[in-house]
Amino acid sequence: MAPAGAGAAGTGTSGRRAAKKEAGILGRYLLVWAVTIAALLLAVFVLPGFSLDRSHPRWWLGVLLLPLEFSLLLLVMRPLLLLLTLPLNSLTLGLPTLLFNGVILWTSALASRTLVITGFGEALLGSFIITAVSAALTGWLGVDEAYPFYQSLLYRIGRRFGPRPERPPARGLLILQVDGLARAGLRRALARGRLPAVSAMLARGTHTLRSWHCGIPSNTPAVQAGFFYGDRDNVPGYRWFDRREQRLRVVSQPDDLRRLERMVAVGNRPLLEGGSCINTFMSGGAAKRLMAVSELGERAEPRRGGENADFNLVFLSPTALTKAVLAAAWDFLAGFAFALAGRFDRVRPRLRYTLRRAAQRAVANAFLREVSFFWLKQDMARGVPVIYSNFVGYDEVAHHSGPDTVEAQLTLSAFDRKLRILGRRARRRSPIRYDILLLSDHGQTPSVPFRLLYGQTLEETLAGLLAGGGGDGPPVRRAFSPDTSYTLSLLAGLEEIDERQLGWLARRSRRALARLAYARTGEPDEAGGAGVAPVVVCVSGSLAHIYFTGNRDPQFLEDVIALYPGLVESLARHPGIGFVAARRRFGDAMAICEDGIRNLLTGQRSGSRDPLAPYARRELWAGELARLVGYPDTGDLVVNGAWLADWQGGGGRIVVMEDQTSSHGGLGGRQTEPFVVLPTAWQVGREDLASPEALHGLVSRELERYRQAGPGGGAGGRGRR
Repeated sequence: MAPAGAGAAGTGTSGRRAAKKEAGILGRYLLVWAVTIAALLLAVFVLPGFSLDRSHPRWWLGVLLLPLEFSLLLLVMRPLLLLLTLPLNSLTLGLPTLLFNGVILWTSALASRTLVITGFGEALLGSFIITAVSAALTGWLGVDEAYPFYQSLLYRIGRRFGPRPERPPARGLLILQVDGLARAGLRRALARGRLPAVSAMLARGTHTLRSWHCGIPSNTPAVQAGFFYGDRDNVPGYRWFDRREQRLRVVSQPDDLRRLERMVAVGNRPLLEGGSCINTFMSGGAAKRLMAVSELGERAEPRRGGENADFNLVFLSPTALTKAVLAAAWDFLAGFAFALAGRFDRVRPRLRYTLRRAAQRAVANAFLREVSFFWLKQDMARGVPVIYSNFVGYDEVAHHSGPDTVEAQLTLSAFDRKLRILGRRARRRSPIRYDILLLSDHGQTPSVPFRLLYGQTLEETLAGLLAGGGGDGPPVRRAFSPDTSYTLSLLAGLEEIDERQLGWLARRSRRALARLAYARTGEPDEAGGAGVAPVVVCVSGSLAHIYFTGNRDPQFLEDVIALYPGLVESLARHPGIGFVAARRRFGDAMAICEDGIRNLLTGQRSGSRDPLAPYARRELWAGELARLVGYPDTGDLVVNGAWLADWQGGGGRIVVMEDQTSSHGGLGGRQTEPFVVLPTAWQVGREDLASPEALHGLVSRELERYRQAGPGGGAGGRGRR
């Protein structure tokens, strides 16, 4: 029997904890209240249509009460306005919701004896200023939300939707992917102080930083196939030629990606089963899928109701969509400023920067980061057992500026600020405790475009070689277009509404958005089988697949040499090409360069030079290339760009087949050296990091341990081997 004093002491301790929690909540509300007043006073100072009526003796009391009045009107009016404009919201990506705060602020001024606003336009500008300043100050002060009470109501509403496991796990897992960040790039960002939240995770000893092997092709679809399903066989790249149906396929086409995902899912347990995925190519078998490209067009799925509800929660939030739009607008302007500054960089290749390019960057880097962050918090409040989100901003920016430029580093800082808030929620403010796993799917290597070096694209060079210097050779078609995958995913919800049910304005809105998503920049269609050329080139960064069409089976190296004498040798001798790889009739595969040949299976070499000499761990890459060449949908010839050891004194660069300053997809440099930040309590061996399939096995094993532990179980006490 416990002594009476022990019970009294326990009661006193719990009472102090409750009092401390209540004091913390009150302090947070007071801090948000002070920040809102500061933002309001800034709007009064900046905007000529804003003023304070000081004729009343207690006008200052009216100022102090304005945040309360605004919050009460927000609570009452915003849901009503959203309900009244719901069809138009669904058709214009929430455009009316951007006006709501202006309407509510103007109404607050009309009801107030202190605040004077001359018109709705001024109220709208003022709402943008207040939202931006409040978000910046609350983020700097470490407060999660500018309107915590309203956000708590959204969490309560959101719990009605989304995955609900029958048996809650001991812990949840939050998987955050920083697209395109190499381990070396992460270390440089840590050394420069760009990632304080990641640095704190490592310094506390709760996490450890490791490198892992992503394989070839070093791009997102292949890595996601291996990581989500444990199988990346026959995923040759972003673009490939389907020999059986004689048509081009590309992952930005939902039907093609859905076909690919179903292929790799056969016989495999998906990693995200019972969880959610946000902003990704493949779904990973998640129960809830937001902006997953492979799910576009699946209108009849019963889960779509919950997913649409999450989109509407963004519209219902007083700040989420406004912050996303403001962040995108700022990023749009910043992109132009950085592009102008890049013109003075003598080492960086000069690429064309267009309005379309700037808009794609703003959507990928800023808008998607903000809405993904909102949905992550919603899923954590629901206690979803496994949550995955891909942050694509770094990859998008680095492609056109370089992996270590200031603008690329700034995208990492923006991600780190979100990570700090998510880390706090993972430890204290979610129904289950979350472990955090950070990883990248591949790295990036500084690059120089083939076109800039040699005045023509790879397919133009190939056409010239096939012509043999006299007359025209067979037509060569290039499979390439700007990446609009994520723009398409934003439009997914709009496609579910029958156009016959829409008014004139709604139809015009949908068509304008569709033009933005589907427009091309002078390139031919990527997908489809109409008018297939005799030769097709599918490029993915420094890697290119060359297909000789008209055959349902791959062509062997011997067949290509017989059909096009001298072609393989000419490609291998080209200064922009590192090596040419192909399958042989005998079941093996070869890599060929200007003065050397390597058998990728046996390691036997002839000639004065090993085609894989510029790359470390040659035996490993020989096996990866042999595997890639053996896929049924791999090109008849596979070309990898040349490695330029010291291009213009700026260090090593890879020659790429796309117009990119930094790239990935093939072999060479840091593009095949991603990172992973793992919980220290996990048992991790070197073999667990040897491939995407191995990483799938590791994470699946730990998730199963979480499930087996059940409610209240622990996840600690595990060491590393």
